Amino acid sequence: MRDTPVFKFASDQTPFAEQGRKVVELLRDKKTDDEEMQAVLTEIESLANEQGSDANTASTDAFVTAVCQVGCKSMSHVLATIDRTKGRLLAVGPAEVKRQIISSVTEFWVDQPGTAVDIIDKLLNYTIVTPMSVIEWALHDHLDKGKSLSLNWVYELVSNTMTKVTNRVRQIAMARIDAHLPADQKHIVDETLARERQSMRELFAAIDDAVSGIATGAEDGMIESYDDGNMEPALLQSWGKRWLNTWRRKSAVEEAVVGDSAVAASAELAAKNAEREAADAQRDAEEAEQEAQQKVKDDEAAAATAAADAARAETQANAGKVEQNGDGEMKDEAMDEADGV
Repeated sequence: MRDTPVFKFASDQTPFAEQGRKVVELLRDKKTDDEEMQAVLTEIESLANEQGSDANTASTDAFVTAVCQVGCKSMSHVLATIDRTKGRLLAVGPAEVKRQIISSVTEFWVDQPGTAVDIIDKLLNYTIVTPMSVIEWALHDHLDKGKSLSLNWVYELVSNTMTKVTNRVRQIAMARIDAHLPADQKHIVDETLARERQSMRELFAAIDDAVSGIATGAEDGMIESYDDGNMEPALLQSWGKRWLNTWRRKSAVEEAVVGDSAVAASAELAAKNAEREAADAQRDAEEAEQEAQQKVKDDEAAAATAAADAARAETQANAGKVEQNGDGEMKDEAMDEADGV
């Protein structure tokens, strides 16, 4: 295994080698005019037509390989290069050409497939490649009679792709069951959920279709291998069964979470919970209001009691003063009598 990727256009024996190296030079020069880049890619397409090759595939392969070469120092380098060139990469239209982007990345990083998986994951984020193009590339174009099913990085590639898809559908489903979602937005969310859910189902179906032939041993070439006494098809068939069981279970789980009936049931439950929460909030508000009213009454009663106590105390104080004054006058008269006055 090599530590650094091989840039195939470094060899003059590679078709379009000169043009491939020119593309790298133009990518490294950030001042390159887009017309200058297009001129080189057009030259590759013309040569490909002369050789009977697909022009779009040839130019796309040269461009993506050059992008990988320029960004091969680190993941941050390659992401920066992709970011600079995503306009041209997004313009790639046909599905088979999008799969060529994946092929170019995996061929460049053939000795570090984990890096290729990470880059393809970023290309999915940029929508440069689509989930279906990844599934078709991995399990149709490069199935290799089932041999790719035994590769860890192929499973990781498929799994990462499907996780992105299922997470998005789940997020939309969660938005749909929100009881507080405005009515005018529910229609939009419903349409989006139906569209994304159908795309998810098509992806699961594509995986199922690809691995079913391997799991049953009906893939082209497997039966002949059995007849020759080759045991490899039995091993590949076991891998096919593992894939088939795994992805059928995953599909069933997603249907249980985001299927029509599941979303409807969740929405109904959410509505009931919202009603219950509203009722609880109303009851709490009424109880709070009653407590506030009772507090006002208690405060008024306490104030009245305090006023009465104060009045009573004042009355008693006044009565004490009167009594004291009376006792003083009587004592003065007694003293006068004693003195013979």
